[in-house]
Amino acid sequence: MKRLSLSSALVFAAVAERLWWDLGPNVELIMTVSVLASIYLGKNWGIAVALVSLAISDLVLGNTMIMIFTWSGFALIALFGTIIKRRALVAGIYGLASALFFYFYTNFGVWLIGGLYPHTLAGLMRSYIMGLPFLRLHAVTSVLFLTLSVSLIEIIILAFKMKRGIRLDSGAVPQL
Repeated sequence: MKRLSLSSALVFAAVAERLWWDLGPNVELIMTVSVLASIYLGKNWGIAVALVSLAISDLVLGNTMIMIFTWSGFALIALFGTIIKRRALVAGIYGLASALFFYFYTNFGVWLIGGLYPHTLAGLMRSYIMGLPFLRLHAVTSVLFLTLSVSLIEIIILAFKMKRGIRLDSGAVPQL
């Protein structure tokens, strides 16, 4: 029940950001919340959080065939999110790697099925060049959101354990 409640809260945050809060172009919470779900609830929950968040918000926003790449891209990022192991520095690096993966993967999808670029190497390179303005802010916010959220959650867990008098092992202190 706790897992369902937490995953529902993460889905709500991602959907609310996409539909109402709009933190800006290429600033999104879906990657962050799905990776957090993977870290703290398991990879299946991470994938579910990503896909449910996208499904709900896309009902309102709509989508095109590129959803094949965006949805599977977020699912893959969530799938491998468990490698972070609750470490803030690793989360930041994973945020950057995820943003780069998402950029290359989805721009490949735009080139492949979008009809905007010729199916040549030059067309693929043009797709990547045209996608560059979308990468910078996405990469920066992915690093910040994942690093800060993992750090904050680990501090809260540590404070909770200290308040409860739970014995802290050597790995209990949040790692950078």
